[in-house]
Amino acid sequence: MAKLVIGLVQTRDEAEAAAERIIDCGYTRQEVSLLMTDATRHRCFRVPDGTPPAHTFGAAIAMSAVVPDLEFVVAGPLAAVVASAVCARITGGLREILITAGVPERWAERYEAGVKQGRILVSVFAHSEREAGVLHRVLDDPDMYPVRPASPGRPSYHTFI
Repeated sequence: MAKLVIGLVQTRDEAEAAAERIIDCGYTRQEVSLLMTDATRHRCFRVPDGTPPAHTFGAAIAMSAVVPDLEFVVAGPLAAVVASAVCARITGGLREILITAGVPERWAERYEAGVKQGRILVSVFAHSEREAGVLHRVLDDPDMYPVRPASPGRPSYHTFI
């Protein structure tokens, strides 16, 4: 079973940098998910003149609908998990949805709080336990530190794959 690996970021640029590091680990852009409140979407992904956004997730986020009753926007494979939870009538909010996806309860609570505070949840389903460990390091997930912009040159996590 694929393991959901998650990180929280503050801005669109940080989300883009996190996605690029995930892609550098051998994943595709279509395997990366973003989840945020509708207010965060408007703050970080708004396009004033109506033209399609040029950044990685702009079009996907701009065209996403707010999940009814949950007040957040999701783009990517995590949308299937959210849709399943909505169909199963899971009513505990994002925390419960993440727990059903295999996220430990204490982390699910932190992720839900972060999203409610205006952060962007960046996630990917790891193909193996080994890759999950690498992705945790890439997203700085174990310590809940903000994702740092990718540095020029070859990142150190390439040596782990």
